[in-house]
Amino acid sequence: MSKILTVVKYKLKIIMSDKSFIIAMALIPLFLTFITGYALRYEKRNQIPIAICDLDNSEYSVMLTKRISSKEGLIVIEADEQEAVALVKNHKAEAAFIIKEGFMEKILKGDTDGAIEQIESPSTLSAGIIARSIAGEAARLMLNSTAADWVIKEYENMGKFSKDNSSENKKTLWSEAWEYTDSLWEPEPPMKMDYSEIKGGAIIQESSPLSGTVEASALGMLTAFLMFLVLFNSSWLIDERENSTIKRLVAGINALGSVFAGNILTLLFIGIIHIAFFWLISSLVFKISIFNNPASLLIIIVYLLTVIALSLFISSILKTRMQLQTGAPLFSIITGFAGGCFWNFAEMSGVARSISLFTPQGLALELFRNFNLPSSIISYQDALAMVFSSWPMIVMIISAVFLTASSYIIIKNQY
Repeated sequence: MSKILTVVKYKLKIIMSDKSFIIAMALIPLFLTFITGYALRYEKRNQIPIAICDLDNSEYSVMLTKRISSKEGLIVIEADEQEAVALVKNHKAEAAFIIKEGFMEKILKGDTDGAIEQIESPSTLSAGIIARSIAGEAARLMLNSTAADWVIKEYENMGKFSKDNSSENKKTLWSEAWEYTDSLWEPEPPMKMDYSEIKGGAIIQESSPLSGTVEASALGMLTAFLMFLVLFNSSWLIDERENSTIKRLVAGINALGSVFAGNILTLLFIGIIHIAFFWLISSLVFKISIFNNPASLLIIIVYLLTVIALSLFISSILKTRMQLQTGAPLFSIITGFAGGCFWNFAEMSGVARSISLFTPQGLALELFRNFNLPSSIISYQDALAMVFSSWPMIVMIISAVFLTASSYIIIKNQY
């Protein structure tokens, strides 16, 4: 054990003596964190532009336009009829909705047929959904009026109106009934569709934190950087070979094993420092929670060990330091793209997701996708149990053990 600690001590001294490397280690994750954080912190959701032409200019048409404008994800451009059509033709709007004259009169009569004309581009994908949303708002106005008419009719049947102020009372009651019916739509409609997803044995509601892109992209950047960091600092095995000291290590009693263990612990220590640094900056500066439970920390540590084992295996095969320094960035970038580090892995599916699972980054991100859940959704004990029993975790653990043992055997048999 003392030999291992001695290796760790001197390895860290060597690393700390390289001032440029220390600066790079501090600046690279900070730079990546700031890029990721600011790019995503101020990221706007995709907004769909639509054009609305109000030819009725009534109380109801103005109310409809206002409510559509307040809907999230829509950019409403108010224009006249010709401008609205031109916006669609020039692909500046997904669709145009023309509120015809007599719109309010039709709504009060309970007839919405032909009240709104829709003009859309043949290439649009969202016009149908938007049309249903607008139709829902028009139906809301119509149902409010229908309900108010029904209340007036019932009061008339019961003889509740006096002859002196019948008209005024009806108007007041109608408005009260209309407003009450309209209030039933807030904060949510009386009826709605709800759904949930089952991930890792836990039921995830649509509003789950996993639905965002911020945490997913931050974790992708972290896994990509760790791969690059470890590979870039795994040249010790090649250096020992080039300096011919590897022969003495092989000949010594437990010397090679001590050096192996010491360098693994050194890379693990450096990786943990950078994970903590990335986590701290993300939490304090950008208010991003990238680790929601202890299972998430377990995932990133096992991933780090897997990457260290992979770096040992690569170093045991390559002959020169130049080969490693040339191949490490390329290998990190290729596996990073294939593993889903540079896009929202939470929404990956199909072939892209299958390909990503052949990389360490993809396996780790798959685990984060399923188990990086807050305690309000899944308990820590359940999360840890499911992580340990999941096949990506088993694959990473087996890979780490196999690659470490293989690199040790390769070096030992070479000399």
